[in-house]
Amino acid sequence: MTDRNKPLALFSSEPEQAKPQASQPQISNHDPWYVLIVDDDESVHQLSKLVLRSYKFEQRSLQLVHAYSKIEALTILKDSPDIALVLLDVIMESDEAGLECAQEIRQVLHNETVRIVLRTGQPGSIPEHELMLKYDINDYKTKTELTKERLYTVITASLRSYEHLIKLANMAKRLSSFNEELEQCVAERTYELEQRNIALELAKQKIDAQQQVLVQQEKLASVGQLAAGIAHEINNPLSAISSNNEFISEHFTKLNDAWARLCMATSEHNELAGLVKEIERQFDLPWIQTESKDLVNETKQGLTRIAHIVRDLSVFTNSSQQVSSGNCIQDILDAVIINLNLEPSSSFELMVECKDSFSAAADLLGQAIGCILINALEAQCDMNHTVHVKAIRRDAFLEITVIDSGCGISTEHIHQIFDPFYTSKPIGSATGLGLTIANSIVKSHNGTIHVESEVGFGSTFIVTLPFW
Repeated sequence: MTDRNKPLALFSSEPEQAKPQASQPQISNHDPWYVLIVDDDESVHQLSKLVLRSYKFEQRSLQLVHAYSKIEALTILKDSPDIALVLLDVIMESDEAGLECAQEIRQVLHNETVRIVLRTGQPGSIPEHELMLKYDINDYKTKTELTKERLYTVITASLRSYEHLIKLANMAKRLSSFNEELEQCVAERTYELEQRNIALELAKQKIDAQQQVLVQQEKLASVGQLAAGIAHEINNPLSAISSNNEFISEHFTKLNDAWARLCMATSEHNELAGLVKEIERQFDLPWIQTESKDLVNETKQGLTRIAHIVRDLSVFTNSSQQVSSGNCIQDILDAVIINLNLEPSSSFELMVECKDSFSAAADLLGQAIGCILINALEAQCDMNHTVHVKAIRRDAFLEITVIDSGCGISTEHIHQIFDPFYTSKPIGSATGLGLTIANSIVKSHNGTIHVESEVGFGSTFIVTLPFW
């Protein structure tokens, strides 16, 4: 507490010390430095006003704020965060009120920038150094040693330190703002790069799809050329072989009839009958008669299969030459179902929701749908196999969907299903041209085929054709 008998001792003149000659700074209209005087002695407040009224630092004067207790000081500091310096008395309403106030400024108000200078008229028992370490104060002075010059020095040092802290705080704030702006820029740039990467990935996927289309077109073109050559090179000898096979079949029948009649004619002549039996035994004629029929039939089946392959291959060269006319998808699907001997049941369902006519080569389109439908029927992997066919109009397009609950197609093979001669069936049981033919016919109608499949859950073929 201030020694009330010696209030002027606070500001006694410094003995035998010359005042430095400093040039007067130019007066300017800057905001003042806010200094809080905390003391329960009114005379200290009045003398502070008197002594500090002419003080300036960096062209800024002081604006004194007054508090007479710890609670009042903390309230002012809470409401006025721009106070630069607190000149704080130690002993006020209690012997340690000033120390408690300094502690709460740092720990409760979390004010790390305000400078705190303790002033006391009665030094305590705790050493000055320990006080500064314990209470995070910036200076500790007895009121008797605070002459005017020393008070000016303490205030100047405190304000300079406060100014540096504010500059550092502002720099930290600007750095934080710069960091936020930088993070925002990085986030925006990252987003732009992600969008570009997405665009590039989409472009790559588009290029890959176009490459696959080109590869498929090249394959179909190659198959078309192959089909033309095969049709030319095989049809003529195939026709000759088929005619010869029919000739052999017919004359084998005549020969067998003639031999049977000969056997009957000689049955009454023992010598001739024995000779006939010997000839039959020697040349094994009964076995030849039996096997010749089977061999002729197998040859006929093989020739028929070759004829079907040649016919299928001819689609690649003739599909674009077919005459298109107005057709109803119901009629085309009905013809396909009749051709495949299908009937609506729990395992096969047909639903048509489009009665509009569209331009198409009915026979070819029926062949394409038939190929897809056969593929769905043959995908059976259990007794609960089902196939659903649905035709519906979507805006300017006809959509034909064939869904089966079969074995499905693996991801690694799904891109191969339209390749010529590709088949997952055993060798000799399929040509591998069914879906290739379907794809070629649909493309000749300016349509597309989209496939979705999962192993063990079946496949979905979606044929999309434009109305025109």
